[in-house]
Amino acid sequence: MWKLKEFNLALLGKWCWRMLVDRGGFWFRVLVARYGEEAERLEVGGRSVSFWWREIAKIRDGNGVEGGGWFDERVARRVGNGSNTLFCYDRWIRDVPLFRRFDRLFGLALNKLSTVSDMFTRGWEVGGDAWRWRRPLWGWEEEMLGECRLLLNTFVVHTDVFDRWQWLPNIGGGYTMCDAYQILTFQVAPSITVTDELVWHKHIPLKVSILAWRLLRDRLPTKTNLLRHVIVHSEAIRCAAGCGLDETAHHLFLHCEFFGGLWQHIRNWVGISGVDLFTIHDHFYQFTNSIGGSTKRRSFMQMLCLLCVHSLERKK
Repeated sequence: MWKLKEFNLALLGKWCWRMLVDRGGFWFRVLVARYGEEAERLEVGGRSVSFWWREIAKIRDGNGVEGGGWFDERVARRVGNGSNTLFCYDRWIRDVPLFRRFDRLFGLALNKLSTVSDMFTRGWEVGGDAWRWRRPLWGWEEEMLGECRLLLNTFVVHTDVFDRWQWLPNIGGGYTMCDAYQILTFQVAPSITVTDELVWHKHIPLKVSILAWRLLRDRLPTKTNLLRHVIVHSEAIRCAAGCGLDETAHHLFLHCEFFGGLWQHIRNWVGISGVDLFTIHDHFYQFTNSIGGSTKRRSFMQMLCLLCVHSLERKK
């Protein structure tokens, strides 16, 4: 049976792929009319952006979802005439976009949204007019520019061929949900050491972090743990919420309709999506990284996760 989380991500990836390759399609034109585009790239939109498009945009840009840039890392731009490929942002030469490989130069560039065709026509070789800076380059920055030019010297623009997107796991057949699902299913889960680091936060009381640390190791006095130590009888291990299921840590903190339902209310409040995973370990990692982006965002979600755990323990 397909796992719901991976299936949903693969389905969103399918829509993301269609937005890239079917530029003349109905939904692409709807999104252009609704949110606009810049340099052949659909805009994400502001506060009024729909939940559906926001999630697709996160997958397209490789952030904000568990697993990081699983889609972005497996899509590359195959350049023909270069007229629809962004020189800095698209991954069209080697393994990473130029703005990541030469981030210092990108920060100084005035023409960040130029296409490959624009840069090639103006000349990216020594003496060309393609490079435009907001200040003169320093010596070490000139050396970095020289490295970038060496990388570009091997590239040839084909004026009679259109640019196209390529799904790297299946170059001939294009994107399929089956491919995406297999990729998502077999991603290596974060180690327990990585999750351990999420329970410690300088703005959270130590007792709350210790509570979360014990929760990750299933060392809280849930009724099933008390039964294991012969403290309660087997007839007395049902959930305190009266749902009729055994009171395990996984059930109480994730799947109980009464206690675990808090997570969906928090997601709705923050404006994110997600599913309650089988293990608390995976849940910690997903929730903390659910809005991606800056360290401040992850820190906020980490605090929120720990406070929710504390609140659930007190409610119990």
